[in-house]
Amino acid sequence: MTFNNYPQPELLSITTRGNSIETLHYGWVCVLNKDKKIIFQRGNISNKVFLRSAAKPIQAIPLIEATNDLNPKELAIICGSHTGSKEHINILNDLIKKHNLSVTNLQCGIHPPLDEKERKRLFEENIKPSVLHNNCSGKHLGMLLCCKKNNWDLKTYLNPNHKLQKSIFNHIKNLSETKNISVAIDGCSAPTFSLPIINIAKMFSNFTNPRCNQYKKIISAMNNYPYYVGGKGQIDSEIMKSSKLNLISKVGAEGVIIAAYNGNSAIVKIADGSPKIRLVVFINLLLKLNWISKTDLKRNTPEDVLNGVVKNHSGKIVGEIKILV
Repeated sequence: MTFNNYPQPELLSITTRGNSIETLHYGWVCVLNKDKKIIFQRGNISNKVFLRSAAKPIQAIPLIEATNDLNPKELAIICGSHTGSKEHINILNDLIKKHNLSVTNLQCGIHPPLDEKERKRLFEENIKPSVLHNNCSGKHLGMLLCCKKNNWDLKTYLNPNHKLQKSIFNHIKNLSETKNISVAIDGCSAPTFSLPIINIAKMFSNFTNPRCNQYKKIISAMNNYPYYVGGKGQIDSEIMKSSKLNLISKVGAEGVIIAAYNGNSAIVKIADGSPKIRLVVFINLLLKLNWISKTDLKRNTPEDVLNGVVKNHSGKIVGEIKILV
């Protein structure tokens, strides 16, 4: 990387403690209207960032092209980063049995469930988490099912040169309207993609354009079952639950989040990867855009998040998060 193409984020948020500045958070924002015109931006939106898990709705496209044999709950969890709750695991097990798949085929690795209740249960019962608790296991099952329907090799389904991954890459290239895409390996071992922020916004504008009916199944599944996309308390799930616009929203690791509906799209990337700042900045952005209402969001989001306050472990307000978006 040279200085000429070094990322150029912009200051999006300042966190204070008492009367002093504690942290500065830089990042990028890009909002497009239904005609793919830029209506708001911060930072150099020609900079490239990784999609990470925000790519999951796009990664599901080859699957819906290969089969109609999926119910909306299954499709939602395939497009999501689930928390590993008992309900999520039940859906995944049913998916495995229904399509005669095997957990041994999954190559996403294992981590404890993000769901606090399920994590506590496993600890108390001295049960080790399984590969299904990985928040990407739905995506991987979807990939395996797509390979099975197309008679593609299951063992090498994560290889960037596999037919499945080439198909996903082509969908990303076509929807984003760019060839300036870099490929690396995600936390779950699947290929992940880095592309200019403006083109990520274009990708989700095209994906949710009403004229593109071929993606309606994915959008509808995410709209109708937001808690299968993430889970209770997950910001993308709560945004979809709170919005009356039938928008889709998806987070990605390291501070990425997108939302889109009817060709309108918004992306935020926090340069330092902070999930807390991502949450507060994005909620404030969507409120300003009138894509969600504070009244609806209050039912599903902690008050301190909406008010941008910093609390300590005793619940005392000790600072604030100032948003510059």
